[in-house]
Amino acid sequence: MIIGFKVKNFRSFKDLQHFSMIAGKVRNNEEHILKNNKYKILKFAGMFGANGSGKSNLILAIGIIQILINKGIKKMINNLYYRGIPDLKMEDSYFEYELALGNKYYSYGFEINIYKREIVSEWLIDMTKSHEKIIFERDLKNNKYNSDIKDKKHVNFSNCLEEMKSNNSDLFLGEMVRRLYMSSNNDSYFSDIISVYKFLIQDTVIITPSTHKLFDIDYLKNKDKIIKILNALDIDIVDFVTEKDDIKNIKLKLLENDFNNLMHEIDDLETRYKNVRCTLRIENDLYAIQKTSDNNYDVCSIKFLHKNNNNNFGAYEESDGTIRILELIDILLTDNKLFLIDELDSSLHPILVSGFLNIFLKSETTNQLIITTHESKTLNFDLVRRDEIWFSEKSERGDTKIYSLEEYKDIARFDKKIDKAYLEGRFGAIAKIDKDYEN
Repeated sequence: MIIGFKVKNFRSFKDLQHFSMIAGKVRNNEEHILKNNKYKILKFAGMFGANGSGKSNLILAIGIIQILINKGIKKMINNLYYRGIPDLKMEDSYFEYELALGNKYYSYGFEINIYKREIVSEWLIDMTKSHEKIIFERDLKNNKYNSDIKDKKHVNFSNCLEEMKSNNSDLFLGEMVRRLYMSSNNDSYFSDIISVYKFLIQDTVIITPSTHKLFDIDYLKNKDKIIKILNALDIDIVDFVTEKDDIKNIKLKLLENDFNNLMHEIDDLETRYKNVRCTLRIENDLYAIQKTSDNNYDVCSIKFLHKNNNNNFGAYEESDGTIRILELIDILLTDNKLFLIDELDSSLHPILVSGFLNIFLKSETTNQLIITTHESKTLNFDLVRRDEIWFSEKSERGDTKIYSLEEYKDIARFDKKIDKAYLEGRFGAIAKIDKDYEN
């Protein structure tokens, strides 16, 4: 689980901003809390703010590690620093993840110079006990590294850390895991590194509009659960059926690079889970896809049956709202993942947004969900807690500040219409419309 996240000098974030998933002293909706030994951690947070206020930048900031690991810093766009002050392009940008994984607590982070496309520092610290344990830290400016792991039996770790002292292109976290995977090393000695990597790279899911999306969940195997959820949201699909298809037809719908990336994703899932059948969305088409033992692909297109209708309907014939719910459905069917969704309300009726969140918040899933949204009807204390509501607002200088509704607990009473108070500007973070505008 993510406990908190800090970011500085990235896109609209100039000064250090701290986003927290630690529960406040709110007493309502206590089932929204994922409890562990040390903290009460929220399973949901919603970020509200005007267009251009920077709320989407929080999603981008949390997900930046996936870009650094999967693509490398050298391919990163080099103007993503805070551009309101020209000199800041030479300043380092800061990213830190506070995590609760199993019974352990970690601080993992890094500083990068985005303009120069260089990694400046990186650290992973075990914060479980009062005396913190440095798993690794490296300072590339001063060519220094440190670790409290001193066991000489594991020279691969020490050698890798030594070799990475002057490597300002790759994160040590990714390089060490790559070496462990290549050597099939399952030693518990490396469990901290593997655990943090797995959560941030494999179990953090960012849902944004794209040409395709691969889900590591079998929609057909979970058909009954999915139909029950759809029906609860007044979507009258009563059955799924499949029609045999071909991987060549999928290739025709994607650019060559996108198709190659898709094949890599499927191979990676097959390596991790074995015999996994995935669900693939390409625009408004849905496919079930599985890699076979002879390195071919078993592909079926998914069709739908509706109440009082015997025809099979392709996903492209369904509404955008239905496709959007199907795209989000694995949030309700998996566990121990972090889902980041920019504009949850895209293509969804306000009642569907509230209905989906209500199902998620009442479910027993241990997933966490962080969203950005404009849907003010979500600001309802019957649905969410005060400490689950966050705002983003830009200053006159153009930099983003984020803050929790908990800061307004004296006026954000539980008997108050919070959506009305928000739209009246009581908490800031709304557009300032010129009502006297004339042509």
